[in-house]
Amino acid sequence: MARARRTRNPWWVLLLVLFAGGLLGSVITEALSAYPSLGFLTREVRAAIIDPPFTFDIRVITLTIGATLRLNLAVVLGMVLAVWLFRLMV
Repeated sequence: MARARRTRNPWWVLLLVLFAGGLLGSVITEALSAYPSLGFLTREVRAAIIDPPFTFDIRVITLTIGATLRLNLAVVLGMVLAVWLFRLMV
């Protein structure tokens, strides 16, 4: 019997799904911020690579370099939901 070949998805598809899940979680966070009883979902932890961001200004162009990762429970739940839905579709 011939075995079914499962196609492999590139790693960037998973990163895209995680990014979309993070965006979904941040939208949920903004929607839930009006409800004080759900404040545990909106409490966030920040991790910055360069804090404050490095800015190079030469009058004609301004270059700003920095990155901050903001995680909260709603963002993590959005990422988990996105990966779960992605696994169902594959």
